[in-house]
Amino acid sequence: MKNTILFMWAIVILMTLFNPVIFKKSSSMMIEWKLMSTKSSDMNMFFLLDEKSLTFVLIVLMVTASILMYSQFYMNKKKMMFSKMLTMFMLFMLMLILSPNMVSLVMGWEGLGMTSFILIMYYQNKKSMMSSMYTMMMNRIGDITLFMSMMILMNSNSWMFLSTQYLDHSLTWVSLILTSMFSKSAQIPFSSWLTEAMAAPTPVSALVHSSTLVTAGVYLMIRFKSSIISLNMEQVILTISMMTLTMASMNSLSEMDMKKLVALSTLSQISIMFISISVNLYSLAFFHMIVHATFKALIFLCSSTFISTTNTQDLRKISSANVSLVVTKISFNTASMTLCALPFLSSFYSKEIIMEMIMVKSLNKIMGLTFTMMMMVTAIYSLKMMTIINLNKMTSVMKMTKETNKQKLSKIFLLMPSVILGNKMLWSVDLSWDVNYLSLAEKMTPTILIMMMIVMVETDKKSKIIKPSNSLNQMVTYMWFMKNLNIMSKMKFMNQVINLNMTTEKGILVNQTKAAVTLMYKTTQFMLKMSQINLKNMMLVMISLMIALL
Repeated sequence: MKNTILFMWAIVILMTLFNPVIFKKSSSMMIEWKLMSTKSSDMNMFFLLDEKSLTFVLIVLMVTASILMYSQFYMNKKKMMFSKMLTMFMLFMLMLILSPNMVSLVMGWEGLGMTSFILIMYYQNKKSMMSSMYTMMMNRIGDITLFMSMMILMNSNSWMFLSTQYLDHSLTWVSLILTSMFSKSAQIPFSSWLTEAMAAPTPVSALVHSSTLVTAGVYLMIRFKSSIISLNMEQVILTISMMTLTMASMNSLSEMDMKKLVALSTLSQISIMFISISVNLYSLAFFHMIVHATFKALIFLCSSTFISTTNTQDLRKISSANVSLVVTKISFNTASMTLCALPFLSSFYSKEIIMEMIMVKSLNKIMGLTFTMMMMVTAIYSLKMMTIINLNKMTSVMKMTKETNKQKLSKIFLLMPSVILGNKMLWSVDLSWDVNYLSLAEKMTPTILIMMMIVMVETDKKSKIIKPSNSLNQMVTYMWFMKNLNIMSKMKFMNQVINLNMTTEKGILVNQTKAAVTLMYKTTQFMLKMSQINLKNMMLVMISLMIALL
């Protein structure tokens, strides 16, 4: 496993040196791999290498290498199996990123769904089994719509998404592919699976929420830019993403489960990317997606260390005041401030420009005000996590007091790009044509909002008391009742599992399987005997049967 991690870091270093050449020349390269050749046709696989795919591959490899390094500490048993599953998950994401063809893209898409299902149910208890099944059910809707859109594209004689810009765009297949993107990126009405997926081990959550599963929808939407623009689907994307941003921000204010709180922050950041796409800021959305991957993976790894230290996920019981987790504290505070878009950290260079562009675009004033308020909410829950963890007193028994070297290295490798990546990428990505000239008041608005939240937010002891449940609080807690709508489906699935276990114990399932195998064998034997009869005899038998039936 050490050789695998070293190999991945070597690829990261080589790609870091190679990427500026691609950006400088603005060139792309298509690689054709001949899988097999027959007399009638060839089966080839294509890989598209351009500035978007190579940058995204670089970030995925860097995040996965850090998480694999951290997993050597996190997993006590079956380390090799867990690392293989994470590596397979990464490979399917790379296939999705590099595929210009819908067939290979669907293979990567389905591989992501399959491996996420396996990783979420890794602990194999009741909660993880139900969560993995529910996640698969919600994502299956998007998989079906992606298959349907691929079948519709068969009429255009090309499965390359590069050729879609030259086709007559149909509202049907674009709507279907938008549905699949929304389901994979957990937008309304598919948002409820995101917090359910927190039943997975924390390194899996770090990989899923930073650079792989939930960002797949954003990446594909950037790739299908021409189709979305030609059909004017921006208003639909804006409405759905703004609703999701509002819901995730409201829910994060009352959430006290640390992993779910970070998951909700991921949902709000994904919604920001979709909002920037809805106002034709595709390069900014990609820029923010790349920057977001580094600091969100770092937040998850630090959260994992805090949870391992205190043996609880309840934010009110977590503290780092009495333990010497120096690297984890510095990394968590830096990543949280990056999430707030503190000036001159990575996300400041992307989120600030997105906020400025939303303010100057000809949008509804209510939409613009809501977006600005939700950005203030991001600062509130980030500072809530920072103040509680740094100032809270330890109440539970500590499981560990010191960090291992693998923990420290995995966080340091993500800490550096979380600070400097935004500044470095700003010189590589051409954003000058997206940015307008603003007045001093408009330019200073994002920074003033962040500073206001830092001054205003104070976490006192009253925030630790759970407030009485009412309808509004319940609506916020259950993600606008989206979780309540799926309680019956969960109960039905649980009953099916119980009945399956009961029938297995009684031997009914074994007997039914034997009967099915016997029936298939006899049917096959009968068909073979029928195939040996001459055609004349077969016709006579059929005519006699028809006469008998008449």
